[in-house]
Amino acid sequence: MTEEHDKSGEDLVEKAKADRKRARGPIARIILFVRQVISELKKVTRPTWGELRNYTFVVLGFVIVVMLIITLFDYGFAALVVWAFNPTTK
Repeated sequence: MTEEHDKSGEDLVEKAKADRKRARGPIARIILFVRQVISELKKVTRPTWGELRNYTFVVLGFVIVVMLIITLFDYGFAALVVWAFNPTTK
């Protein structure tokens, strides 16, 4: 980490502590919370359309693979249970 990054983080912490000391009432704390949330949301970077599409396909592909694995295990265990508890005829 750079020294500038460390100082900016410390400044934010000190500012948050000072803001909290000023906001003693419940309404003031709610307003402070909303202001801090809005401040943090301004720092968020949103993905481009291409990144969003790519991430969506990656997640869907992962979900499909996990579904296939769980399905195979389910059928395997079902077959094992049927084999283990099926009465044998003599």
